[in-house]
Amino acid sequence: MGTVTIAATFGAGGSIIGPAVAKRLKLPFVDRAIPTSLVEKIHEPLVAALADDSERGSAVGRVLNSALNYSGLWVGVPIAESELGVSPDVAKTEAAIRRLPGAGGAVILGRAGVFVLKGYPDVLHVRLDGEVEARRRAAMAHEGLDYKTAARMQQETDQARRAYVSHFYPRAGAWEDPRCYDLVLDSTAISLDACVDIIVLAAKDLFAKSAAARESRA
Repeated sequence: MGTVTIAATFGAGGSIIGPAVAKRLKLPFVDRAIPTSLVEKIHEPLVAALADDSERGSAVGRVLNSALNYSGLWVGVPIAESELGVSPDVAKTEAAIRRLPGAGGAVILGRAGVFVLKGYPDVLHVRLDGEVEARRRAAMAHEGLDYKTAARMQQETDQARRAYVSHFYPRAGAWEDPRCYDLVLDSTAISLDACVDIIVLAAKDLFAKSAAARESRA
């Protein structure tokens, strides 16, 4: 099969679209490194670390690594018990992700998958985004939030995910840069079901073309 990486801003429906795409493609699903549930926990330390010019790198790294300790790497992926969980060593997390394409593939939400697997064959890179106010309204509808909470969570979550990418992958390109992705969807403008359909169709097309190219070289 192949692999799909999905980068999603807050309110863009990544936590709904990702598992649905995995189910349709019959692939395991790997959840994001910094889930929304952890954002509030790390927000104040992260803001302080980003503002500390003297030790920015090490301070930000400590905060983000602390978040990784709270989130399991493998969600729905059959893997040995000894390998469950996330090591603070991001290199080990990367190594685990890089094994996925050769092991049958997966759908990876977040975890800077677009940069970890950049240049790998049989990998479709997708970004889900939308206008800020539209994403806040979507979060209010999908998660039952009031506007004030949705606005706060949008700001904090996008900041945390942007910091994760810029800290661990400073040379890879900007998280928001559409040139890093094969497919960019405004999931606030079209339905989440339509987004799933489009991603599945694009993934199957890419996987089929890759398979045909391999056969022609054989």
